[in-house]
Amino acid sequence: MNDASSRDLEGNVHSRPTVAGWSSRLSLRLRLLVIVGAVVAAVVSAVSFLEVRSFENTIESTLLDAARQTALAVADDLKSRPSVLDPVEIDDTVREFAEADPLVHSITVFQFSDQGESDIVASTLSTEREEALVLARRAIDTHELVFDRGEVFASCAVPVRGRTPATAAVATVSLASVAKVRERGRWIALASAVPIIVLVTLLVDAATRAFVYRPVTEIRATMQAAAGGALGSRARVVREDELGAVAVGLNDMLARLETFNASLQERVRDATAELRVRNSQLEESYGQLLTLREALSRAERLAALGQMAANVAHQAGTPLNLVSGYVQMIRQDPSADAAVRQRLDIVDTQIQQVTRVLRSMLDQARQPLVREPTPLATIVGRVCELAAPRLTAARVQTTIDVPASLPPVNIDVVQFELALLALISNALDAMPTGGTIAIRAGLVERGPGDPVVQIEVRDTGTGIEAALLDRLFDLGTTTKPAGHGTGLGLGIVRGVVRQHGGTITARNPPEGGAAFVIELPIGARPADGPVPRRT
Repeated sequence: MNDASSRDLEGNVHSRPTVAGWSSRLSLRLRLLVIVGAVVAAVVSAVSFLEVRSFENTIESTLLDAARQTALAVADDLKSRPSVLDPVEIDDTVREFAEADPLVHSITVFQFSDQGESDIVASTLSTEREEALVLARRAIDTHELVFDRGEVFASCAVPVRGRTPATAAVATVSLASVAKVRERGRWIALASAVPIIVLVTLLVDAATRAFVYRPVTEIRATMQAAAGGALGSRARVVREDELGAVAVGLNDMLARLETFNASLQERVRDATAELRVRNSQLEESYGQLLTLREALSRAERLAALGQMAANVAHQAGTPLNLVSGYVQMIRQDPSADAAVRQRLDIVDTQIQQVTRVLRSMLDQARQPLVREPTPLATIVGRVCELAAPRLTAARVQTTIDVPASLPPVNIDVVQFELALLALISNALDAMPTGGTIAIRAGLVERGPGDPVVQIEVRDTGTGIEAALLDRLFDLGTTTKPAGHGTGLGLGIVRGVVRQHGGTITARNPPEGGAAFVIELPIGARPADGPVPRRT
């Protein structure tokens, strides 16, 4: 069988109606009427059957009793008669007994010789039944009263004691009246059952309509209205019974649901407004992060230019100083003529111009600071918030332990944020599969009355190679592959920290990873003296 035929067969099987399917589609009222009708029909049928059966048993018992009484009466009469019975006289006697009780169908007197031969002494029938002869023989053999019940007749045989030859009287009654009573009783039961069933069903339907269907219909209509969105609908409480309790419970549930729905909508509106604020803040944070990254890139370029300018000034300054010294010495020589001194003045003027250009380059390479007292917790929280998208993408968690009670630090906020952001970026590069960055801060006494603020940035990365620890903060030092790092990041960090009069060190903790420790003196000033403020 292919898949299509099996699907068709399965569909035909599922679409075939069943009793359970039909009953499940009937209404409660119709199902209840069917059940009540079936119960009433069963009860009426059972009662009618029991009544007819009881009547049958009564009639049958009466008939059997009549047969027994008649047989006993005939046997008593025969017992008192002479030893030799007159058939004509006995025949008249049994006919009198039969006429005396209309329930008796027939009476027969049998005699049995010693050889077992039977003879009918008297009978109300012209032809005797074989069953009566057999029953009479049983009575003679057992010396007891015996019965025999057939489909149409019932007989009772009584032995006549003390008579020779052996004699038995058999009385027979007809059971046709019992069959007629049974058939008539069935018709009467059938004729009375139908109106009884209809009447009881209608009465039950009328009662249930008032006590069940109407409250259920009210509750159902309320539920349908609530399902359609009308949570303010309420079911009418008709009576204080079980269905009334259901209606009250439904109304209470709808009231709570209406309150909950209103509260939920309010919460959704609040959450939506908060989400819009969060999105706005996130967009602002992304913008600030891009600004800081651009500032960090510019700082790296400026640091590179500054380093190059310093190298150029150092390499060119020394020869220029020597040349300037020799020019001064030749100018002061008395033997030099005026023309030579004039040329030397021109050379000295050009040397001074080159020196001023070099000094201008050094001044432009230096980044001036804009210092202001700032809580350290604010700076750390802001940097972590700016770095949050990148931290989440790298599966890196952050723990911050910066007490708000720390005294404010007098720093350039932008420069110091760039330095912390560079340390976090360096830690992320050391944890390609995720990890943890811990930032802690506190006061440390470096000497009597000389407290400093200590900031530690620790990661769970690969750590720092021992060979790089001594020159880690030198410009150009990097552990990244070619094309992935400039080696200026940590150098810039050290430059920013030094400009604020502090120090920075790096180490590999015993538990793994790397730790960078920044120490800033309270009320710190740049190590090289005052720095002009930016405008």
